[in-house]
Amino acid sequence: MNVSRHLTLNGIVVTVFATPFLMILSRNIATPIFVFASVLLLLCAAKDRGLKVLFHSVLTTARTPAAVLCFVLIAFMALSVGWTTSPERGFESTVHLAGTLALFGLCVAGLAVCARAEPVRSILLPLAIIATAVFLAAEVVLGTPVRALVGASPEVFRMNRAAVALVLMLPFVLCALPQARKVVGLRLVAVIIVGLAAFLSDSETAKLAFLVSLTLLPVFGLLKEKGIWFLGLLTLGTFILMPVIAPYAMSLIPDVLASWLPYGSVGIRADIWVAYSSLIENRLLFGHGMDASYVAAIDYKTTDVPQQFLAWGHPHNFAIQVWYEFGLTGVALFAALLLLFFRALRFVPAGLLPAVLSTVAAVWTVAMVSHGAWQAWWWCLVGLVSVLWLIELRCRRGVEAPHSDT
Repeated sequence: MNVSRHLTLNGIVVTVFATPFLMILSRNIATPIFVFASVLLLLCAAKDRGLKVLFHSVLTTARTPAAVLCFVLIAFMALSVGWTTSPERGFESTVHLAGTLALFGLCVAGLAVCARAEPVRSILLPLAIIATAVFLAAEVVLGTPVRALVGASPEVFRMNRAAVALVLMLPFVLCALPQARKVVGLRLVAVIIVGLAAFLSDSETAKLAFLVSLTLLPVFGLLKEKGIWFLGLLTLGTFILMPVIAPYAMSLIPDVLASWLPYGSVGIRADIWVAYSSLIENRLLFGHGMDASYVAAIDYKTTDVPQQFLAWGHPHNFAIQVWYEFGLTGVALFAALLLLFFRALRFVPAGLLPAVLSTVAAVWTVAMVSHGAWQAWWWCLVGLVSVLWLIELRCRRGVEAPHSDT
């Protein structure tokens, strides 16, 4: 049997679509899946164009402004391990992040030289997401019987990451898969079932990301290319100004809605943000170092800052964690990367742009209210969703991936 004949981009697409289901059973599995998908993509590129062409594409990708910025950023993170109060954890997080970024760069380089293929257009893809959402909802309602059967922990909150994964993939299902448009009511079913799974889960983050993504999707449809500027300014603004915004975060929520939100999931986040923000000025230029937020409660145990808000391991806010750990230097580097990213979105076809922007908005929402900034599973999940979109763009345009512009 000729295995190379079956090495196509469609195999990676199927792998990505299987990720939310597998995350229900193992919440950290996005990391090995991303490694597997990256290797598969590189094998596809080597099969299609040869190792020499692939190697040249890797070198070309490594010279792009975004890649150079990533190199500088990782180098700065590595240097900060020298002044962080959590050196072992800081070193591990730096290595994990560097590895994830390297894999994504290899994916971009490999995709640039892969032969154009007809994308998977099976009705099974949207049905797979719907079925996964049904499975997640059933596990929550019935008390995780399948997780218990395979020996996984029965706590419902351990499926929160799968709920987030479903929400991140919803815009792709709604806009990139023609089956979801041709089959009457399929898109509505996908929205309802994924929304149900998100709201039945314990993840307030998944619920918020679902509402943000679904609300902004038609807005981006109306704004068209102006949506890039809208979301770009909003993203950069919240990233740079978050320490200033944090004390007023809860006041931005209407009182009627705020009264329904549990303090343990929502209100406490605002207090955590304020606590960390109050310490940024102590190391304003270079920050406290990689993953120093993990031991902030110990480092500042003799201060007036409430210890219970520093003892959660991280600020639950990407912007504040960057500010706290890397100061103005890190913020400038990440802001430059964000600018390059939104600049690259100008090359996304108009028909896909609203869904891409909706996905970006959902990713940014999750990053700003929930997981630690350097958690490997999170970066790998974002990498998988990004590769899915890049494959779609590659197959539709039939030209090289726009890595030279990023």
